[in-house]
Amino acid sequence: MTKQKSLTETIGQLMRFGVIGVIAAITHYCIAIYLTDHQVAAAWANLIAFVIAFWVSYFGHRYFSFEAGDVSHQQTLPRFILVAVLGFILNESLLLLMLHFTTISMALGLPFIIIITAVFTFILSRQFAFDTSGTRSK
Repeated sequence: MTKQKSLTETIGQLMRFGVIGVIAAITHYCIAIYLTDHQVAAAWANLIAFVIAFWVSYFGHRYFSFEAGDVSHQQTLPRFILVAVLGFILNESLLLLMLHFTTISMALGLPFIIIITAVFTFILSRQFAFDTSGTRSK
């Protein structure tokens, strides 16, 4: 594979990841804000929103971003769960630190936290969760 083709494929993959990421992030954000508006504690609201957005993210990335639909869920799902859990730990930690140490509201700060988490999960998803280079027939 040429360097140019590799760069083009990476940019395309990043754009597809972004589309799914935006859909998952909107899902996450809307559910978290809805729940906190209905008196659910921020940490719990964020956890519930994360779990729902996880499935949007997993299936979207599996079939669209990384085109790994021909690889078994037994391979990709456990890896993606690990990536997602690490992403959630980062997300939740940043959220709780922001709420504890700043006066930034959840509605204002959560989008930035989601973006930071998305960059982290793209790298891990590409390099680990959906890295199927050794499992496909050439």
